[in-house]
Amino acid sequence: MKTSIVIILLIVAGFVTYGVFFTQPYTSEIVISKNFGTITTSLGSPFLGSSQAPITIIEFGNYPCIECQTWFQETRPDIIRDYINQGEINMIFIDTQLTKDIPLASFASYCANDQKKYWDYHDALFRNVLENKIDVNHLKQYAVELGLDMKLFEECLDTKKYEKKIKYSIYEAKKNGINRLPTFIIMDSSGKYEKILGAQPYSIFKEKIRSMQD
Repeated sequence: MKTSIVIILLIVAGFVTYGVFFTQPYTSEIVISKNFGTITTSLGSPFLGSSQAPITIIEFGNYPCIECQTWFQETRPDIIRDYINQGEINMIFIDTQLTKDIPLASFASYCANDQKKYWDYHDALFRNVLENKIDVNHLKQYAVELGLDMKLFEECLDTKKYEKKIKYSIYEAKKNGINRLPTFIIMDSSGKYEKILGAQPYSIFKEKIRSMQD
């Protein structure tokens, strides 16, 4: 296991709303120049949960990834219930890709984030990935269902506004040895971390989280 992991996300333009959310984890709070041990993020993916949580789970994945969808469906709800809703953990999702093609869904999620709907959109994508409903028409349909300003959303999506940001995230993931999706880094502010490969069950995450809390 490497003793250090360095991930630098490109700066995303946008307004930031500060706050601590224990009972409503679906926020659009941006990660603001916060260090997680050796991991540094700057205005990257929004937090899921409270920015003040002592432990962060960083998920490397993408939307066409079936294992990522399995984890989203089978493990993530328990982590939200037992840790994120309690203010003990927050999460960051980092889009990456093991091939040269970037899923259009990744661009769409950050376009939704421009309108403070990142996690709602993120969830809509994973609920529909098994039915292959992540083509451009469906991506726009989810935006309509979430009440987004479609002119802004479509302009962002059609121009691939966040292409450089996502490409840099992919570069950093590969540079740091991420070769399986999903990969999870569980880290506290001191730099102590655990790494989990694949869509592991809740029991594995519970064990790793407990070791971080000891």
